[in-house]
Amino acid sequence: MRRHDLAYLYPTADYQLLSPMRSPAAHAALQRWLQARQPLVVARQPAAAGAQILLGLTLPPGTEPRRISVSVNPDAICAIASPLTLAHCVNTCTAAVAEPLKRLLQQCESHDIVVSVYGSLAWEMLSGTTYRHSGSDIDLVCDIARTPQLAPCIEALQQAQQALPCSLDGEIRFAGGAAANWKELAQALSQPTQPTQQATRVIVKKNTDVALLSLTELLSHLKEHDHVC
Repeated sequence: MRRHDLAYLYPTADYQLLSPMRSPAAHAALQRWLQARQPLVVARQPAAAGAQILLGLTLPPGTEPRRISVSVNPDAICAIASPLTLAHCVNTCTAAVAEPLKRLLQQCESHDIVVSVYGSLAWEMLSGTTYRHSGSDIDLVCDIARTPQLAPCIEALQQAQQALPCSLDGEIRFAGGAAANWKELAQALSQPTQPTQQATRVIVKKNTDVALLSLTELLSHLKEHDHVC
């Protein structure tokens, strides 16, 4: 189970609303969501959380509260699924957004890079309710496992950002779950003044914590080739 995964709870599952949204409105909204058999998103799991699983839900604009956080026992979860893929969501976007994303998807698929969606586009797909407006960001997770995938992934993201009428946000996620903001990572990799990558650090979000890692340490998560003898 990783950040951004989709967790489906039993409709009658016990849960604990986390502050500051411990309100009747939050409870009612969550109950409606669960009764519709919609998933919550797996959040970063603090090391001190113990056996409890932390999950999140974002409701449509105009709804109060918008963001709900809960903790549940593992046995409250009936299924875990990967995030929605970009291929599953792209055709719901306007042509101005969809065309650059389709090119990005084609470029990434040619390098076996899995591209998933989170944020407002994902919630919109899951709920069937409007979350986005014309300037809404697109949030992606690009999963890579090998060094040769990194440069094509960043290039595809940069080209898509140049063509999109909105911001393209999100993460490049490495094997093991360590993820870095793609723009920050691209900027760090392009810095010519550092004698070694050891001196350049980026913020990395893991499944259980956030760390400031050197590029050398982050890139060590990648395999150099498809197969290791």
